[in-house]
Amino acid sequence: MEKKKSNKISWSTIYSLGLVPAILVWGLAPSLKENVIVLTSIIAGIIWTIFSRLYIHFFKGCGIIGWITGWSMIFGGITKAFLLLFGYYNIPIVLFWAPCMVVILYLFEHRNIHPPFCYQCILKRGGIRERHLLGDFSRYETHYIVRLILIGSILVTMLSWILFAFGVERQSRAGNYFYFYFPLGLSIAIIIFEIIRRLLIQQLIESHEKKCKRYINDKTNNPDMDYFFTVIRIMVIGQEKIYLIENKGDEIEFNSGKGFDIPIHRYTDYCTTQEEEEQKARQIIREELQIEKPDLRHISSAIAEDSWRRVGHYVLFISDEDQNKLNRYNGRWYTLEEITRLFHSNRLYPLFKEIYARFYTIVNTARTYYSNGKRRYPIREYKPIFTLRRINLLDIEFDDPVWLYVSRHNDDRLLYRIDKWIRKILGKKCSSSNCCDA
Repeated sequence: MEKKKSNKISWSTIYSLGLVPAILVWGLAPSLKENVIVLTSIIAGIIWTIFSRLYIHFFKGCGIIGWITGWSMIFGGITKAFLLLFGYYNIPIVLFWAPCMVVILYLFEHRNIHPPFCYQCILKRGGIRERHLLGDFSRYETHYIVRLILIGSILVTMLSWILFAFGVERQSRAGNYFYFYFPLGLSIAIIIFEIIRRLLIQQLIESHEKKCKRYINDKTNNPDMDYFFTVIRIMVIGQEKIYLIENKGDEIEFNSGKGFDIPIHRYTDYCTTQEEEEQKARQIIREELQIEKPDLRHISSAIAEDSWRRVGHYVLFISDEDQNKLNRYNGRWYTLEEITRLFHSNRLYPLFKEIYARFYTIVNTARTYYSNGKRRYPIREYKPIFTLRRINLLDIEFDDPVWLYVSRHNDDRLLYRIDKWIRKILGKKCSSSNCCDA
C-alpha cells in the first residue's frame, strides 16, 4: 500500500506560538497592578526561555521565537522594575518589550547571533539549505517568521513610543487598546497567518513530492520506496582553486535558488549507510571523471527526519594532471578571493554557500585549535589565513563535529574556562563523541 503523508500540521512546527506568554501577559496587564505585571513578565520570561531551550529536544521543534520572546520579557521586566524603584509607575511595559524584541530579532537575522540550541540543531540536522534540499521545507520558515515578527515589533515600538510621547496614559481607553490589545491582536494575527501559510506549503510539498518519483531508480518495486533518494554533492579542489559552474536553479528542488555551484551533484538511489553513500560518490567520480582512486573526503551528510531523503557532501582533491578532466563541465576554476566576493554578494548557489561556510569553519578551526579547544599557537587571537594549500594533507576528519563545536568553544572565548570548569564538575570530557551534545 502506498505511503501517504498526512496533510495535517503539528503544533510544534508553528514557530510563532513562541509569542503565547507575551499574548497572555498583554491580555492580563490592563487588570493587573504595575508590580504584578513586572513580576509576571520576569518569571514568565525565565520559564519560557528555559522551555525554548528544551523544546528542540522534546518536541524536535524550533524554539527561536520563544527564546527571543522570553529574553524580551526578562529585559523589559527588569527595566520596568528599575523605573518603579524611582517612582515611575505609569510607563507601559510594552515600551521596553517591543524594542528588546526588535534588537534581539535584528541580531539573530542580520548579525547571525544565535542561541546555543541553534548551533546544536545545525550539528545534528544540517544547515537550513541542507534540510531544504531534503524536503524539510517547514524549517526554512523560521527566518521568514522572524522577519515578520521583526516588522511587527518595529511597528509596535514606533506606535507605542509616539503615543507615549503625546501623553496617552496607560489607564485610558486608548492606552489599553494601543499598549496592550493592539500588540496582542497583532501577535494572534501572525499565528493565524503562519497556520494558513503552513497548510498551503504542506499542500505544495505533497504536490512536489509526486513529481520527484521519476528521478528515483527503484529496483525493489516496493511502493513505499517511491520517495526515497540520495543526493551526492562533490566540491572539487585543485591546487589553490575550486571548480564552479553556474546553476540557474534546480528543476527537481522547489525554490532551490541559483548561483555558482559545484560541478558534480547527482540524484541517485537511496543509501541506507554512510559506507554505501561513499561508494556511490566514488562510483560517480569514476563515471564522470575516469579517476579510479580519487582522493575523496566526506564533509557531512544530512537525513530528513522521516528518513526519506539523504544528502551527502564531499570534497575531491584532484591532481594537476587530472584538472583538464573538469573541462567537460561548463565552468572554470575560481580562486578563494573570487569565491569570497561571490559569497558576500550572494552569488553562490545557496546550498554550496552553506557547505562552503561549514568547510571554511572546520579547516580554520582545526588549524588554530586542538580538538579540546586549546590554541595551537601561543599568540593570543592569532588565526592562520584560510588557504587551500596542502589542505588534503591535514590530519583531520572533515566530518568530525568536534571542530564545529570547538569553533564556538575554544581558548579565545570568554566563557570557555567557565565551561571547562563546569565540565570538570559534571565529569564530562570534550571529545568528538560528545561535543555536539554539550
